[in-house]
Amino acid sequence: MRFRNLKKWKNLKNLEGLLFFAQRMEELLFDYSLDTYKPLALNAPFLCQETLELISDIDKSIIDSANLKHVLEELTWSLQNDNIAKSLLDVDIERYILDSEETKLSEKEIRLEVLSKTLSPSRYLKRCYELLSSSVKDVKKTEIDTYSKTLITTLTNIGINKQYLYNKILDFFFLGDSPNISSVDQIDDFLNAIAPRIHEFDIFFISSSLINSVADSIKAFKIGMHKELPEELREYALNQNFIAKNNEIYVEIKNVNAFDSYSARKIADIRLDNLSDLFTLFYHKKQISWKEETLIRQCYSDELVIIGSPKNSMEKGFDLKPAKASKQLNLLIENFSFRKNSFEKFNRIVDFHGISVNNDIIENQLLNIWISLETITPSQTGNAKIKNVVSSAIPFIVTNYITRLIERFTADLFRWNKFTAKNILRKLPDTKGDAIYIKVLKLLGIEDNESIRKELYDSLGDFHLLRYRTFQLSKVLKSPKKVIELIDSHEKKVSWQIRRIYRTRNLIVHSGRTPKYIHTLVENGHDYLDQLLFEVIKLSCNDYEIESFEQVFELVKIRYHKYKRALSDIEKFDGDNIVSLLNYT
Repeated sequence: MRFRNLKKWKNLKNLEGLLFFAQRMEELLFDYSLDTYKPLALNAPFLCQETLELISDIDKSIIDSANLKHVLEELTWSLQNDNIAKSLLDVDIERYILDSEETKLSEKEIRLEVLSKTLSPSRYLKRCYELLSSSVKDVKKTEIDTYSKTLITTLTNIGINKQYLYNKILDFFFLGDSPNISSVDQIDDFLNAIAPRIHEFDIFFISSSLINSVADSIKAFKIGMHKELPEELREYALNQNFIAKNNEIYVEIKNVNAFDSYSARKIADIRLDNLSDLFTLFYHKKQISWKEETLIRQCYSDELVIIGSPKNSMEKGFDLKPAKASKQLNLLIENFSFRKNSFEKFNRIVDFHGISVNNDIIENQLLNIWISLETITPSQTGNAKIKNVVSSAIPFIVTNYITRLIERFTADLFRWNKFTAKNILRKLPDTKGDAIYIKVLKLLGIEDNESIRKELYDSLGDFHLLRYRTFQLSKVLKSPKKVIELIDSHEKKVSWQIRRIYRTRNLIVHSGRTPKYIHTLVENGHDYLDQLLFEVIKLSCNDYEIESFEQVFELVKIRYHKYKRALSDIEKFDGDNIVSLLNYT
């Protein structure tokens, strides 16, 4: 989360809802936002489609029928918490979802088909636009937050690229040459600008000369080759240094239908990848390669753009700065206490993690993440593989959750204004000697600090998103009951997501299909794996001197039960017991 320059904004006093929307949308689309503040992988319309696809896969014996229970549970939860979906339903939710084991699969399928038509993406998106526009104009921030989140989920699952949407946000509201922001009615202009519309694109790559060897075959892939670019593109290409050199060839993929240039580039990339992979079947010594930058022309317009290769989904995780990363590596090397067999297993997991980071094929990334999660989890006799991974990973992720929220909030607070943040934290009573994260936790969670929180609210000025986040976190952290509800909800969502990663792994292996939301699964799966690995390293390098994965997982399970039991025993947070929310022991 960052506070951007508001030079394009005029009459800010009347634009609070619109500015909050713009700030929240940027956070939703930013690659390095915390997973809690990113869009969901799926919302009600696409969960419904996923459930129907799952039923079809169960019929074909691709996926085990036991998976249906968890998907129906998630779909029901989504419908119950989605005002857009509920406004479109003709009858109660229970009428559409038949979750009884006695109900025939065919009956469940027909009800879900009706639900899918009722919640078609086009109907859902239209209602989302209406409700979002109204909530922005009425400055209803909780609704803006909810509708913005589901808007991005809907648009990306329809097929619009996240990077394209991120650029649109920056261009329209903060950086571009588009008109100044002076009226709340411009929310409708923006929503219209990002509405799904299919365009036609021509994509040009610069390829190695090896592609000449398949010149007779490329027509089957609808690929053309040129020694020179079309004349109308040459000046732009020259200015952008998009020039073929040393026997390189211009490769053209024409008439690609897509919602945006980034999506078009992805489609063209897949076509070239398929050609290269087939060539490699017959010639192993070299591969057809091409440069990262592509020249893209939107047909029937003068719009030209150079686009590089998309960011690897594995690169979107949290990274330490190089100096701190080096320090942590040295700590690991000097203190890692695993005995031989466990150390070898740890090395294998690190290898799989490294393969995922270095491999740019999204399916391979997900497969290696799943292998890593499965390998790191100690086996339990009698437990299904997926049940074992879920039950073993949850204690790590849940006990870290509040800590991660506080750490991210602290980073956002200090990024906004380090001087003001420090000045406000100094005013907290009885915090001398406390670490910075504990001070922030006490600022947010102790009722008696309301006057200091108010000073922070007043200081935040036009940074409506950070004020909203402060208020929302404080509302939860002041109540042990609400904290328990929050972590229970997170536990449920993580469980569903790990199961989705596993189902997607099975789809790739057994049917060759890849769902559109796989990039979100890789980002989340990578995050879960890193949380497990870092906790393993921490516990093996401290005074516990843990020697095996079995010991780590057992200790974390014990701490997890202790953590939840301690929370349930607290009636009101104070300066002493609130510290138990953080996982720093």
